[in-house]
Amino acid sequence: MKTAILIIIGSVVAFGQLWGQSSPFETIEFIIGKWSGTGEGFGNEKSKIESSYQFVMDGNYIEVMNESKFEPTKQKPEGGHHVDKGFISYDKSRKAIIFRQFNNEGYINKYLLNETLSNDSILVFETEMIENFVDGGKTRWTIRKISEEEIETTFDVAFSDKEYTCFGTNYLKKK
Repeated sequence: MKTAILIIIGSVVAFGQLWGQSSPFETIEFIIGKWSGTGEGFGNEKSKIESSYQFVMDGNYIEVMNESKFEPTKQKPEGGHHVDKGFISYDKSRKAIIFRQFNNEGYINKYLLNETLSNDSILVFETEMIENFVDGGKTRWTIRKISEEEIETTFDVAFSDKEYTCFGTNYLKKK
């Protein structure tokens, strides 16, 4: 009788753990939603930005869409326009969150979530590969949760054998 009870308890615990597993995206779910805000930096330019982070394909991916419109400057009287799109996925074999980003300037970034620097309110993505960029260059994209309704994103760039420098910051509010 004791053996049967232990088997039943063991089965319940095992199935509970199997069915109760959390999403690999649980730590980054605070970014899900549509966001709007302003940016600064990016060559001393100011911008308006629209961002979206949405689960797609049965929750297997997070689709990322960012669009920034930059105010005119002396150097760019027509202003500027940046678009990037991508997908965040979970690589089961590496047990890692990956972000693949494509943008209208022709760069393709493959970021890895740095779990050592990230927590439940800060996500730090660092490039492990960049197409069409300076040899030895790297980028870092950080998302900081300010509140349930506000995030701040920073984009840092490092050129060969140099430290990261902040290239720009966006301040976003949930729509």
